[in-house]
Amino acid sequence: MPRKPVEVSLQWRDESYGSVSADSAFRTFIDPDVSDSMYEKICRKFRKHGFQINHSRAAWIAESPKPNYLTNLVAELEALGCVVQHEGHVPAELRAMDPVRDEAPAEADAYAPKM
Repeated sequence: MPRKPVEVSLQWRDESYGSVSADSAFRTFIDPDVSDSMYEKICRKFRKHGFQINHSRAAWIAESPKPNYLTNLVAELEALGCVVQHEGHVPAELRAMDPVRDEAPAEADAYAPKM
């Protein structure tokens, strides 16, 4: 039976408040549960591209990122065999990579009554 691919869901957030002035931040969800070594590989990719875990906000935050850090992060996660999904406050750099996403109705519109 083939293994289910690892899905890494990045829920992008606007964390620019309080003492943090972040370019981008996300919370991550990984499905199915992965081994400790695979989890560490994924976390190393986050750190390699300038993200640090902020425990008080429960988010990975990049305060001083390098150029093309978002597209490079996604490419490296995909090279690990992960399927990357984006949700929430998705940065423009990533929205530009997926033009279909820009055309999709907003979640509120999807559940609005049809007249």
